Amino acid sequence: MTYKQLETLITDPRFQELKFRQERTNVFTIVGQTHTEHWHSAFLGWLLDAHSSLRLGHFPLARLLTLYMMKKPDCGFTLRDIYNWDLDSVCFCTEKDASYDGKRRSIDVYGESRELLLVIENKVNARENYNNSSQGQTMDYYRYAESVKKPGQRTLYFFITADQKQTCYADMYVQISYQEMFDSVISKCMAHPQVPEDGRYLLEQYAANLRETVRGSNTPMALVNVSLCKSLYDDYAETLDGLFQAVKDAVSLPDSVEPACMAYEHYQSIFDEIFLSVDERYGRTPKAQLQRQSVSFTELYRRGAVADGMLFHMTYDGESYQARTVLAKDGASCYFQVLDEEGRPFVKNGQVVGIYENPSQAGVDVINLRREKRGTSGRVKTLQGTTCWVNEAGLGIKDLMDRY
Repeated sequence: MTYKQLETLITDPRFQELKFRQERTNVFTIVGQTHTEHWHSAFLGWLLDAHSSLRLGHFPLARLLTLYMMKKPDCGFTLRDIYNWDLDSVCFCTEKDASYDGKRRSIDVYGESRELLLVIENKVNARENYNNSSQGQTMDYYRYAESVKKPGQRTLYFFITADQKQTCYADMYVQISYQEMFDSVISKCMAHPQVPEDGRYLLEQYAANLRETVRGSNTPMALVNVSLCKSLYDDYAETLDGLFQAVKDAVSLPDSVEPACMAYEHYQSIFDEIFLSVDERYGRTPKAQLQRQSVSFTELYRRGAVADGMLFHMTYDGESYQARTVLAKDGASCYFQVLDEEGRPFVKNGQVVGIYENPSQAGVDVINLRREKRGTSGRVKTLQGTTCWVNEAGLGIKDLMDRY
């Protein structure tokens, strides 16, 4: 790759437009509330309210209900029903008190009319809260809503999340990512011919906020410049592919004299957004180690990636180790259990031990335990368990995380 190729790409007006959009400050960043769940919930309540200052009536809510219907074909209603419902009468509130059966709970966004009752659980940085409940907050909200709904009301449950792979416990919820919210609802409102200028400005500010990375991740809540990124890629595919490959192969970006690496170091956020927008494996950047996934076995179990009793093996320094997944007695949590050389659980003082949430720590401990028993010197301190442990189908834990 030559400097001339990179220079032509970087000086393209579309590349500079993308740079401008990224660097433009939005009001959420100014007040330090980039990805606060309460603020996102408040925005969703405002967006869906037919009488808000957005002045698009029930158009946003109709778009959300259409998305719900598309994601849940057996939902029991059609477009005709959506058009016939009195969506203008749906009243929304946030942090709705949903204390039930002695548990203090509050629903992020709650909408109600004579015909509908909408429960929206919103997750940005957090996971589902169990709060001493084996069935989680989503089931608590379901039970509350079903207990208070009036005759003739239809209850609809939404689980909106920044992590497309996150799941909720209660299967009656329809999971919607923020990417889907932007593509199907927010962007359509931005393009609506009747949206007022002040409303469009707020939507644009919120969209700019969605492309900010989520804490602990190197990916945005939603990609909001996809058409611009794809336009650039269509014209500079060879240059961008070469840059992405060079960055993947580089060991150290700051010390590299490769033109592609120097350009990436300077314009990393722009190149990352282009990469994410054109790469079907959403969630990865050219420098893959920047994106580290942390998924519990409980979540992998809910996704169907692992089953109770699934066997795993690992080979380290020529020796073989065994483990399996185990489902807790409550049927809601799943863990990783190391086994001895005979494939049996470890027992200490009459109690089964060796059960972990982290496969890396499980691997480190079982290797060091065998080394100690055999008098082998030296202890293992780190291990990438997500790739070392492999199931009977030859899939590592990381493979399961990526597939499901």
